[in-house]
Amino acid sequence: MTIFTSRRRFIEITPFAGMALLAACSPKSEPAAAVTNSAPPAPLGPAPVPKPALAVTTAVLPMVDEKDAQARSLGYVEDATKADTAKFKNYVPGSECSNCALYQGKVGETAGPCPLFAGKNVAAKGWCMSWAKKA
Repeated sequence: MTIFTSRRRFIEITPFAGMALLAACSPKSEPAAAVTNSAPPAPLGPAPVPKPALAVTTAVLPMVDEKDAQARSLGYVEDATKADTAKFKNYVPGSECSNCALYQGKVGETAGPCPLFAGKNVAAKGWCMSWAKKA
């Protein structure tokens, strides 16, 4: 058997030798068909909009303190009948948190969340100057 050693032959086989060297030095991986724990491919298009978190149950939230600065500025009281009618002229007898448009508690509960007092519950029988009739 005769081996031709020429520059031309060297140039012909060099690319194949480089690929063989890269294949030998690259990390080994399992074939794609053998991988069972792979995540499904990401869908094309815009990313889905996450759903808003569910409201926190009323048992978890603390009650608003009437002495709190924000509560005082809004004239919040836990009992609507004790609202300062001289200071807050918009008080209407019978208005209370449970029949306010802002109140987010369920019917019949003694307390519920209000967006004016984020992260806190207001008394269903309470009142503040932001009261608005529920539609």
